[in-house]
This record gives sequence, C-alpha cells and structure tokens, in this order.
Amino acid sequence: MSIAEKRLNDIGLEIFGDATKIASGRGAVRYSIYDDLLFITGIEPTGPDGKPAFVGRLGKEYNTEEGYRAARLVGINMLTVIKDALGDLDRVDCFLKVMALVNGIEGFTELGQVADGFTDLMTEMFGERGMHARSDMGATNLNNNVPVICDAIIKIRP
Repeated sequence: MSIAEKRLNDIGLEIFGDATKIASGRGAVRYSIYDDLLFITGIEPTGPDGKPAFVGRLGKEYNTEEGYRAARLVGINMLTVIKDALGDLDRVDCFLKVMALVNGIEGFTELGQVADGFTDLMTEMFGERGMHARSDMGATNLNNNVPVICDAIIKIRP
C-alpha cells in the first residue's frame, strides 16, 4: 500500500476504482501528461456509478456547506483519475494550479469557501505538496448542472 493510499485510509476515505466512469465529455480526455506535468480535465462531483451526486446551484438548491462537500467529492474523483494516470498516488510531487468553477445564483459570493472542500482534501492527503495556486470563478451553469467543477495541473515524480 502506497503512503498516499495509507493516508486515504487514515482519513477514512476511499477512491472509486473505475476512472472510466468519471466522464469528461465527448472528444475530451480525463488527463494528459506532458514531460513532468499532469493536466487533469474538469472533474465533476459524481458518485461511483458515474452519475452526478449533486445537481443544482449554490444559493438555490445547495448552501455553502453542501457545496464544500461537493467540492470534496470532486477531489476524491480527481484522486481516482490521478491514480489511473500515474498508477500510484505517491508519484504526485505537488499540485501547481487548480481552477474551481462554482455554479451559483446571481449574488452568490462564497466561491472560495466552496472550493476549499477540494483544497482541504488535497492538503489532508499530501500535506504541503497538496497546496496550490487556485482561481475560483462563478458560473451561471455548469455541465450536468453540477454545483462545482475543478481541474488541476500537477507536477509528477519520475
């Protein structure tokens, strides 16, 4: 068991085994690798069945705390994709950049608090290596009407 997988167990989380159920849209790939960089496509808060676990907008169907949980699920899904891409979560050197798109009603301003669900998970998992630069952007609609989507650029170890 890798150090990262042991950490998952320690914090009581389990990643989904089938990254193919994490859709990225027709013609798009879940990830691409260039040199020592892993680019992860926008990941949605889907359940193990590949269907959205959260559908709706912040400030309407969901409050900030529920949005935080949705962003945390995005992080769990991203860990599944990272493991699929690299074979081992211990190959993550560090997270460089994350963009969080938050689907909220007009006037919803707690974008950062929602995106913190993702960031907090990566910091719990990888410590300082999980910290990253992040842009939080509000959107009036996202694919499948999910409340949050995150993508990432990750530096990988050989």
